[in-house]
Amino acid sequence: MHRSPMSALAALAFGLAFLALGCADRPSVTDPANFKYGPPGGGGGGGGGGGGGEEAGSNNLSVPTIMIDGGFTGVNCPLNNPDPLVYPTGDPLTGYAIAPGAYYYVQGEHTWQAQCYTAATATATAEWGDNLAGDAKLQVGKPIRVELGLFEATGIEMQGFTVVKLQPEMLDRESPYGTVATDDGQGGWYATAENLPARVFDSGVTFSVKNVATGQYVVPVGSNPTAEINATGKVVYGYNLRVNATGDYDITFVIPSVDITGVDVGAWTTDPAAADTVTLTITVIAGGSGGGGGGPKH
Repeated sequence: MHRSPMSALAALAFGLAFLALGCADRPSVTDPANFKYGPPGGGGGGGGGGGGGEEAGSNNLSVPTIMIDGGFTGVNCPLNNPDPLVYPTGDPLTGYAIAPGAYYYVQGEHTWQAQCYTAATATATAEWGDNLAGDAKLQVGKPIRVELGLFEATGIEMQGFTVVKLQPEMLDRESPYGTVATDDGQGGWYATAENLPARVFDSGVTFSVKNVATGQYVVPVGSNPTAEINATGKVVYGYNLRVNATGDYDITFVIPSVDITGVDVGAWTTDPAAADTVTLTITVIAGGSGGGGGGPKH
């Protein structure tokens, strides 16, 4: 529902607390047993108009988020005010292709959490995944990754961690992801937090996919996308779509508790008496080599 924008938060001071860690016998990722892979997008495949999947709950929240009417298991977000940052602890890992001599705290091996809080509403812009917003060829019978992110629109920032893909030569879904660990010069390690723009998660979001020519829904109105924390620690909505016919399809997300003020591509509606929406029309062509499941930017 369209509501008035939130006021900016007062600045909060947070003390940094680092746990001293021993330097000896740190595991190396050159041993495959130490790899923990985290895909950038979750959700299972599906035939016809199907797809979706279970909520991905194994990744750490790395980007600050305002949670509306819900959240994620294991992520503690207090009401109205940001929680203290949770720094990673334990022995960092090394030997990754991105920087073989560097050390990283890794998704699936270490635990951390960006700041977050819960609220009744928020103001946001929406952005679609690169494969939908760009020039990727979307083909009949092949997986089409549908992904949407909501970005807080009034300038709220909180503290979080930058997480990167550690094995660039691997597929996104196979590579480990992590945040850099810095040697404190005293036998310990620490991760560096930074102020990051907040994202928004509305637990009431639904979506649909309609064949423009026939008016038939390949994903019914009111369907639930997969809500997930992806491997880079960002909250996104995702769905793995397949369609059986060429043509144009309208993808519409209904966002009940967030004021939408813009979208990177496509259209949006704002209504003070009803839920806001964002819609993108995609064109699906005949099948061939390749597909439309390219890695999302979110």
